[in-house]
Amino acid sequence: MSRSKSRKPYEGSRFGRGCLLARRLVEAGARFIEVSTEYVPFLGWDTHDNGHTRMVDLKRMIDAPIAQLVRDLEQRDLLDRTLIVLASEFSRDVMVEGKPDKPVPNQVDQPDKMTELKHYGMHRHFTEAGSVLLFGGGAKRGFLFGKTAEERPCTSLTRKVTVTDLHATILRTLGISPRYGVEIEERPFYVTKDGVGQPVREVLRS
Repeated sequence: MSRSKSRKPYEGSRFGRGCLLARRLVEAGARFIEVSTEYVPFLGWDTHDNGHTRMVDLKRMIDAPIAQLVRDLEQRDLLDRTLIVLASEFSRDVMVEGKPDKPVPNQVDQPDKMTELKHYGMHRHFTEAGSVLLFGGGAKRGFLFGKTAEERPCTSLTRKVTVTDLHATILRTLGISPRYGVEIEERPFYVTKDGVGQPVREVLRS
C-alpha cells in the first residue's frame, strides 16, 4: 500500500490524526499512549439525544483509523508487542440512567412506550454492561468473551468482567502483577482496586 493510501484512513478527524501520531510514537519506542475523541458536553460521544442518527457518524469517525492502526502495526511487526485497548468510561442504554434496579430519577422524560425514532436515541449513562475491544499485545484474535442481552435493559448475561479484572488482564500483558502496590505515608496503593484483580486468561493467547 502506498504512503498516501495508508494515510487516508487517518485523515478527516482529530481522532484519526491521533491514531497516526500514536503509530509513530510506537515506532519511536513510546511505552504508553492515549488517543481520545474530543470532549464537548452533550456532543461527540457524550450524546444524550438523537443517538439513533448521530452514533452512525461517530462510529464512522473511529472505525477506519483504528483498523488502519492495527494493519500498520502488524505490517511493521509491532502489533504483538503493542496492546490496543478501545474502551469508554461506561456504556449506554436507550432509556435507563445508572442500573436497571437503581435508576437515577428526573434525568430524562421517559415515555411509557417507545413510539418515535428519537426514543431509541435517548442515550443515558449505563453501568450494567459495556464492551471493550483488545487488539494485539497477546490478545486472541476474533475472540468473543461474554454475552450482553439484546433487549432492554441490556444487562450482562454471562461471563461478566469487572473493571478491576479488565485492568488485571491488561496488566498481565505487561508482565505486572495485579497485586503490585506501593505504600505512601502508610497508605497502600495497588495497581488494581485493593490488589484483588484477576486477569481474564481466556481472552489472552498465553
